[in-house]
Amino acid sequence: MAAAEAPGAGAQDSPRFQSDKEDNATDEKKLARKALEAAANWNAPAVDVDARGLDGRKANRGFTMSVGAKTPVDPDLAPLRSDKRAQTLPATSTRRGDMVLNEEARKKMEEENKTLKARFRRGSVNVAFEVVKQEAMDEVFKTQVVWHTHGNMTEGQAHSDERERVAYGTCPIDPVPIISCQKGSKGFRDTTPNQDNFSVTTFKSGWTLACAFDGHGPFGHIVSTRTVQTVPWFMIQENGYGEAEIDESKIEEALINGFEKAQKDVVAHSMENHWDVQASGSTAVAALWKGNKIWTANAGDSRCAVGTEAERKVVFETEDHKPTTEGEKKRIEASGGEVRSQVYPDGWVNHRIFIKGEDYPGLCMARTLGDQSVKDFGVIATPEVASCSVDFTKQPFFIIASDGVWEFLDSQFVIKAVAKKIQTDGPAKTLEKLQREAKKRWKQEEGDYCDDITSILVQLR
Repeated sequence: MAAAEAPGAGAQDSPRFQSDKEDNATDEKKLARKALEAAANWNAPAVDVDARGLDGRKANRGFTMSVGAKTPVDPDLAPLRSDKRAQTLPATSTRRGDMVLNEEARKKMEEENKTLKARFRRGSVNVAFEVVKQEAMDEVFKTQVVWHTHGNMTEGQAHSDERERVAYGTCPIDPVPIISCQKGSKGFRDTTPNQDNFSVTTFKSGWTLACAFDGHGPFGHIVSTRTVQTVPWFMIQENGYGEAEIDESKIEEALINGFEKAQKDVVAHSMENHWDVQASGSTAVAALWKGNKIWTANAGDSRCAVGTEAERKVVFETEDHKPTTEGEKKRIEASGGEVRSQVYPDGWVNHRIFIKGEDYPGLCMARTLGDQSVKDFGVIATPEVASCSVDFTKQPFFIIASDGVWEFLDSQFVIKAVAKKIQTDGPAKTLEKLQREAKKRWKQEEGDYCDDITSILVQLR
């Protein structure tokens, strides 16, 4: 994906974060940062909060995360307390929105969801699926893995606030993965949910799975929150990832199964809990690694980029699944979908997927979890799986992130800038700068609109 160039000649070619010159934080911000860095010494991963998010609010407002095994878990998930609460996500009218729906399209999709519910109640073989109970997942993460953490649903957050999280067990990874999952802004005083979510799971075999999922649509926050847990859960339950040894020849099969079963579960979950999965979904990227081996699975435009501190270059990256990607477009059109393009006055072109002859859903990625309305029209949940090996002597690392990072920053810029700053500032501060840089690019390009931004930084040693 070609990233849009920020104002200023050579901005994308320089490995320097624009925010480097703004690190004259006040004493209060420095204290806040020190408290966050102290979290890196916990058994849960460090949490990276942009200290600028504390501006204009009480210092204790910035600390919205809860970390560690003592954190209580709501078995019913916060977003399910009220359908109306979930409906507070506004219809996306911005050109950067993941889909576009008018009132007529919404009514058609409501009818489709009613039909889907009826099939679910009748036990249709294509719809019926036993929904995984939250308590069952929690128990597996407590007892059948070495360590697991994921983001909880967090209400009432403002722009740049970190998602709350829960963790089970003790993180065995050194250096610890650094995670940041920050709410974006859909406009002035926006309090809609952060639709990104994440999880990291270290299995008994020593393999670790990291997920960064990016929800969209009215209930996208439920899709991402649900699936970052069910993907590793199905790998444990159905592919032996709860055991001390795994069959490495079947890693690709396990990753695909995790995604596809998560798709079936999230559709059944929507039926059982009365929320609409027709136009709600999530892109997804996962990285599974042990030693110098990395496997990736991705669906949509969330991405994994692997680089080295020694050479400061990309050695591997996943391919985004855009509507215009040759293979993706061919599959969609063969399945009864179509890709339409719109050129904006500033020359920016947006490509969206529609059901042929209809004006919905206008989805701008070719593979997703959820989005049931287009699952029969070529928008699949099956991930693309790839693998690579890294050279430890070159100090390898990788970043998995939602398109809140990748929309305006290309992989080479991110890898070069991160490789440079890790050595001088350390991983926690470096990820803070990456998140801040992404937000700056959104501000430059889209004004008050900023996507949710999630990134996970893993150093391989």
